[in-house]
Amino acid sequence: MILLEINNRILEETLTVKIRNALNGHRPESIDVTIADFDSVLYHLSNLNGDKMKLRVSISLKFYKELQEHGADELIRKVYGHYLMSEPESGYSVSLLLDLEHVPEDWPELVKKVGLLKRNCFASVFQKYFECQEEGIETNKRAVIHYRDDETMYVEAKTDRVTVVFSTIFKDPDDIVIGKVFMQEFKEGKRGSQTAPHVLFSHKEPPLELQDTQARVGENIGYVTFVLFPRHTCKAARDNTINLIHIFRDYLHYHIKCSKAYIHTRMRAKTSDFLKVLNRARPEPNKSHTDKKTVTGRSFVRSN
Repeated sequence: MILLEINNRILEETLTVKIRNALNGHRPESIDVTIADFDSVLYHLSNLNGDKMKLRVSISLKFYKELQEHGADELIRKVYGHYLMSEPESGYSVSLLLDLEHVPEDWPELVKKVGLLKRNCFASVFQKYFECQEEGIETNKRAVIHYRDDETMYVEAKTDRVTVVFSTIFKDPDDIVIGKVFMQEFKEGKRGSQTAPHVLFSHKEPPLELQDTQARVGENIGYVTFVLFPRHTCKAARDNTINLIHIFRDYLHYHIKCSKAYIHTRMRAKTSDFLKVLNRARPEPNKSHTDKKTVTGRSFVRSN
C-alpha cells in the first residue's frame, strides 16, 4: 500500500524555489498562492505588506480552536520560534514569516519544518494525551476534534493506554464493503506483528467508549478505534505514531478510491477481452445446400 506524505510537497517546492532565487541574487517576484490540503486545510503564501523579500506562510484549519484547548499554540511556538507571527493573517489560524534577505544556512531543514505545519498543529492533542499516559494520569475529559464537517476524532488517556477513535462517513455503499475489508486486514496485521496496536472497526453504532456521547449513528457511519500502548506513545516512538495516525482517515479513503479505480480498470479490461472473443466466434452466414451456380456465375435453387 501507498503511504500518504505528512508534509505538503507543493508548499515545500514553492518555498525552495523562492529561497534559491534569493540566494542566487535573482530579482524577487511577488507571490500570492493558495494551496488546498486534506481535511479542508488551506495554505496561503503571500508577501507581507507588499514586500517581496518578506514571505508569509499561513494555514487555515477549521478545527484549530479545538486544538488550542490542548496546547497547539505552545507547541507551534516551540517548534517555529521567531518565525511565528504574533498575529496570524486575517482568516487564517497560524502564520509564519520568512525573510529572504536573511536566509539561514540550514534553510532546507526550515523548509521541511514549514511543510509539516499541519502535522505540527495536529500533534498537540496527541502530545498532551501521550504525556498523560506516560505520567500515569487518567484523563476524565476526552479530546473531541471535529476535523471535518461531519467527522470527528476522539482521544482519551488511561494509565496503561491511549485510545484514539475516528468517525468517518462512507458516501458510497461500496465504500462500506471495501472499508470493512481494509479493517479486517488491519486486524490480521496484528498476527504478523505483536507490537502493532489494536485496531477495531464498528459500523452504524459508535464503540463502547463513545456510548455516553452524541456520536452519530447511521448506515453510512463507521468508527475506527486505535488502542495505543506505552510502546507506541513513549518518547522514542511518539513522533512516528503521530505521523501515521493523524493522516489515517485520509489514508483509508485514499486507498478505498484507489481500490475502486483498480477494480473498474480490471472490469473494463476483462469486458474488452470478452468482446474480442465474441467477435472472433461470430458464425458465418448459413448457406442453403440447394443454392447452385451455373458456369456463367448465375445462382439458382434446385427444387426438390
